[in-house]
Amino acid sequence: MIALARAHRPLPSRLVALMVVAAGLSVAAALVAAVRLPEGAVGAALNRFNVEGLPAVPAAVLIGAAVAMVSQLARVRVRAGGGLARLAWGEAAIVVLLASLPPQVVPPVALLGFAAAHAALHLFDARASRARPVRESIYGVAALTVGAALATLVMVVIWGNGAAREGLAPRFVAALCAAAAVYFVATFALVVLRIVAAGGDLRDTVSSMVTSTPLMLVGNVTVGLVVVWACATSGFLLLLLPPVLWLMHQFYANRIGEDDERRTWAEFADVARDLNRLDERDAAMAGIAGAVRLFRVPAAKIVLSGGRSHGDLPPGPYTSRALTVGSVPVGELRLAGPALQRSRDRLMLATFGDALAAALHDAITHDELRAMSERTTYDAVRDPLTGLFNRAALLARGNGRLSARSPGAPVALLLLDVNDFKEVNNALGHTAGDEVLKVIARRVQGAAAEVPAPDRRSGPVIPRPRTPSSPAFVRAAPGGASYSPGAPTAPDAHPSTDLHARLGGDEFAILVTDLADGAEDLALAAAVERARRLGAQIAAPMEIDGVVLSKETSIGVVVAAAGSADLTELLRRADIAMYQAKHGGQPVAWYDPTRDDASTDRLALLAELREALNATATGDEQLALDLQPAIALTPALVSPKSTSGGSKPAAGAAPVTGVEALIRWRHPRRGRLMPGQFLPAVEASELIGPLTHWVLEKAIFLAAGWRRAGSAVPVAVNISARSLADRQLPETIKDLLSRYRLPADLLVLEITETVMLSNSPVIDDVLARVRRLGVQLAVDDFGTGYSAFTLLTRVPVQEVKIDREFVAQMLDSPKAGAIVQTTVDLGRRMGLRVVAEGVENPEQRARLAELGCTAAQGFLFYPPMSPESLQSVLRERRQVRRRHLRAEGTG
Repeated sequence: MIALARAHRPLPSRLVALMVVAAGLSVAAALVAAVRLPEGAVGAALNRFNVEGLPAVPAAVLIGAAVAMVSQLARVRVRAGGGLARLAWGEAAIVVLLASLPPQVVPPVALLGFAAAHAALHLFDARASRARPVRESIYGVAALTVGAALATLVMVVIWGNGAAREGLAPRFVAALCAAAAVYFVATFALVVLRIVAAGGDLRDTVSSMVTSTPLMLVGNVTVGLVVVWACATSGFLLLLLPPVLWLMHQFYANRIGEDDERRTWAEFADVARDLNRLDERDAAMAGIAGAVRLFRVPAAKIVLSGGRSHGDLPPGPYTSRALTVGSVPVGELRLAGPALQRSRDRLMLATFGDALAAALHDAITHDELRAMSERTTYDAVRDPLTGLFNRAALLARGNGRLSARSPGAPVALLLLDVNDFKEVNNALGHTAGDEVLKVIARRVQGAAAEVPAPDRRSGPVIPRPRTPSSPAFVRAAPGGASYSPGAPTAPDAHPSTDLHARLGGDEFAILVTDLADGAEDLALAAAVERARRLGAQIAAPMEIDGVVLSKETSIGVVVAAAGSADLTELLRRADIAMYQAKHGGQPVAWYDPTRDDASTDRLALLAELREALNATATGDEQLALDLQPAIALTPALVSPKSTSGGSKPAAGAAPVTGVEALIRWRHPRRGRLMPGQFLPAVEASELIGPLTHWVLEKAIFLAAGWRRAGSAVPVAVNISARSLADRQLPETIKDLLSRYRLPADLLVLEITETVMLSNSPVIDDVLARVRRLGVQLAVDDFGTGYSAFTLLTRVPVQEVKIDREFVAQMLDSPKAGAIVQTTVDLGRRMGLRVVAEGVENPEQRARLAELGCTAAQGFLFYPPMSPESLQSVLRERRQVRRRHLRAEGTG
């Protein structure tokens, strides 16, 4: 039934050779079996083929070969998988040959007929310029011969070797039908094997063949049996067969053609749907795959109008189709192989070409729009000269980086300005100036991100702008430079995540978010070191237009905790630091909040503070109190021997003598603000009254809660001179103490020496009235003003607080040590409590205890903390104190 198979890939040579060997062995076995028959048996069987002038045997062979040949010339083409299968009348020929010839003669006779048919088809196709490879024909002949041999074997097994064949006995008909079925199955399998071996899909091939062949199989077997019956009855009946066979062939062609057409257009719909791609390459590759699939060609290529191409063709002829959308040329589709002969294929190529042209046109347009959009996006965030991010991108992406960091993690912003850059433009021109900026931009990007940690052991200690949330000092470089750390340590192994930007002109910025977590002074040291190294790299000589030059920079550094300020605020602070470096003649300077005197910013602060005070009434509090406890110091509890850490239980038993309330502002834009960043502006405005009232009420409320929980600890509040000039202050304090039921002696007002030196009768009256309420008074930062010790007799204070600068230098500076010792002695003689501020190490604690200092506060004990954290500390220390007292009682 299946005459020929064809696919768009070459047939493997090994498969052809294997099939030829199988066919040769089949024919040889048949000839050997024929030779072993009794003498005269073959001649007797072939006497019915006597032709005048021609012996019986040659006549029988020629007639049988002619039957096999004719059965292969009338074909119906079927698309199967990735190839083509041509269906013929092979089953009818096998039935006729097996019914008319001895079984041993059928394989060689069929081989002759099949070979003649394929030779004729090959010549016909060659003249029509669509010749197939010879190996295709050889494989087809061999496959059909193997099928004929297997059919012969089944016939011999069922009917026998020499049984009489008179009439159409049921057993004889059954044997012929079985032989025809085996021939069909064998050729079916071998054709499927050929298509799959050439790259076809097995499931698709089998599905297509199964839906197309059963009806033709039944018809072919029926035709063969009718021919055998007609030959046995009357030869004249054979004259009626040609028109019947023609009608049947047309019926087969139409039926199979309809199925094939339906599958083909369903396949076309799948291919056309797959062309809907937004990328040019994807659309082109989908078009190539679809063309190979639809037209069963070995390869396809698309050449676009712009000169780009996709795919490749082997050497040889090809069919081309112009791809256009309207009058706009898109390109050309080329199919490997000879030109398409069928009008149906040419119509499909035209339709497919239009769909492919539209898809490619859309994909190319989309690519152009995407490239334009990407370029627009790039231009919107990039500086056109250097390729760095611009200011807008720095603000947007920088705030995203800040949000991604864990709250409290250190981040740094470096802002650099090229010194005297105008000289380059004036001397060499703006083009050379642009080249200088490009070189600087490359050096900014290539600056090493690994920064050595500062060595705390080198360089003298200098005071640092004091904020309650950070250590009081950093190291200065030997020789008076702005900053220089000690020996470098191993670099950070993590890759840099810096964000680089050109803000405009000769200003550049670097946002550093990979600083190691740790103390603020270490983060600042690392950032300053990075700025110093960056400045050195930028200052390296460069050659512009044959002129070797070097440009130095002024770099401002600001370090803040993630979440404490947005990038706009960091830029403002870094700008202040950068101008401090420029005006001070230093390459690097860091942000100092005490030198931030931006007048417009102060005005904005006042308005924002008013909103913050109003927000407290609605529960959206921006203001908060941090609390730092002071711990009792006695020789019994803290001795020089305990500085090694072995006295931790005893120190834990020392009571909390007081708690200092420190105001903080959680600004929604600027981040966490310390008192020094907003109180100077507030003290000069009318907001000092409401702010003081808020702090007093919050502190008294917290102290009342501690007292109810079993910890009657005094709370200290700093009071400014403006607040003491308010005659209503004593009444306000009295009302608050009464409202929250707090004893007056648990409230301490801390005042400075400047207030004590005031000759204002209003302040003297307010202090006297406050003292009559029972509220305690303390002198803050004692020793930093211009007062004499005798001034302590003017105001009835109960506590003196030694300034942290003296405590920091007391072990190294004899003068500072003498001031501390004198203050402690004076306080003891006058019956005052003496509290040391800023205690940072065990040596300072031990020395203060030896001198008889009453109490101390600092980072050695506790940093400023939230009210919830302090509540836990008080509870823990109460428990430790009880255990310590019980231990002393049982001892």
